[in-house]
Parts: sequence; C-alpha cells; structure tokens
Amino acid sequence: MNLFEMPVLFYAACVILFVTNAVDGLALVLAWLYVASRIAHSLIHLTCNNVIHRLAAFAASNVVLLVLWVRLVVTLG
Repeated sequence: MNLFEMPVLFYAACVILFVTNAVDGLALVLAWLYVASRIAHSLIHLTCNNVIHRLAAFAASNVVLLVLWVRLVVTLG
C-alpha cells in the first residue's frame, strides 16, 4: 500500500509548492531526487529484485519526501 500512498503526498507537496509560489532550486532538486529514487526502486523490482537494494531505494525516496515536506512546512510556517 505504501507504494501508492507516498506518491500522493509527493503530488500534494508539489501542488502546494506551486500554488504558494515556494518553488526554488532546492525544491526542484528534492522533487527530482524523489522521482529518481522511485524509478530506481521500480528498476530493481523489475530486474534483480534484491529485497535489500529495493528497500534502500524505497527508504531513500521516503527520506527525500520527508525532507521535502519539512522544508515546505518551514517555508510556509
């Protein structure tokens, strides 16, 4: 289920950043890091399917998303 819940939080953060005009270079880097880590997670799942590597990519995407949300709250707060 987490594979489908986390992107919704990503989309919400992106929309909030855009609507509040809070998009800057760091937000873009964090957004693209999230996308890249999700792509890496999918590629690992489709190829070797090593659970440890897949978990590392998933955890990295969650950490990046958390940093994006913390940055968003600090910027708007």
